[in-house]
Amino acid sequence: MTTILSFEEQYNLLTGRIFMYITRFLNQNFKSAGIEITKEQWTVLAVLWKQDGVSQQVIADETGRDKPSTTRLLDNLEKLGYIERRPDATDRRINNIYLTHQGIHAEKKIMKTVTATFDMLSEGISNKEQETMRKVFRTIYKNLEK
Repeated sequence: MTTILSFEEQYNLLTGRIFMYITRFLNQNFKSAGIEITKEQWTVLAVLWKQDGVSQQVIADETGRDKPSTTRLLDNLEKLGYIERRPDATDRRINNIYLTHQGIHAEKKIMKTVTATFDMLSEGISNKEQETMRKVFRTIYKNLEK
């Protein structure tokens, strides 16, 4: 007997669960490597490694999070010593986020763990298949933005 999944069930299974398991797996790998951050915190650091000194709003936009979630992530990263907040030079209502010395130097170790994790997750998937997958997800993302 063939079971036909609805469109919703297919995407829930293929994206929701995969996302959840990837998050859990990456968090475990961070912990095993002695890295005290989460996948969510890594995404914030990745924004800052690309462009340091951006506003909290830019980080929220780049990571797809709301302001309260972004604030909590930044609070925790600040407590861990990875970032610091500084008032914007032209608008003191805005906080710009800067990497600390620790945040800058953590990039190599964190990215080594991220790369190893994603290499392991993509075992058995050809480069062509990976590119097709990226194209499909980019298309879905663009469709959601409409």
